[in-house]
Amino acid sequence: MTAKEALRDRIERFSEDEALEWLARIEWESTETETLSADELAEVLAAEKAIKAGDFVDGEDLFRQLGL
Repeated sequence: MTAKEALRDRIERFSEDEALEWLARIEWESTETETLSADELAEVLAAEKAIKAGDFVDGEDLFRQLGL
């Protein structure tokens, strides 16, 4: 069996949700750089603003609070 045949066989067994997930992964992996959507960029900028304002928990503090 060739690689293409094996891939087709595997794809035929995917549910629609699995196919959508794998298509998104393939498309993401095939790009050289990742670009953010407007919503994703807004989330990043909001997070950076929150961090600058001191609204975050240090990783070590978090582990300590969780007893880890």
